[in-house]
Amino acid sequence: MRHPSDKAWKHFDNVYPDFATNPQHIRLGLCFVGFTPYVQASTSPYSFWPIFMTPYDLPPEMCMTKSYMFLTCLIPGPTNPTKKIDVYLQSPIDDL
Repeated sequence: MRHPSDKAWKHFDNVYPDFATNPQHIRLGLCFVGFTPYVQASTSPYSFWPIFMTPYDLPPEMCMTKSYMFLTCLIPGPTNPTKKIDVYLQSPIDDL
């Protein structure tokens, strides 16, 4: 994982200048990775997809540490949830 404070932020600031100038706006990073809890059963239909959120407004040495990565939700399922991830993220979006 890498802190996107270089080219990505500059591009985002150019595209959305109102967002960049308001100090109340927070930049959040979202990542997810799946794993099978039962390693011995390689054909197991069970898997978990934890979704983590981290605030990118902090310095890189802080936001990439465990204490600033928040487990947002767990998605159960046998496959990658990318096609229907918006259903699972609706609750965290409503909270924000």
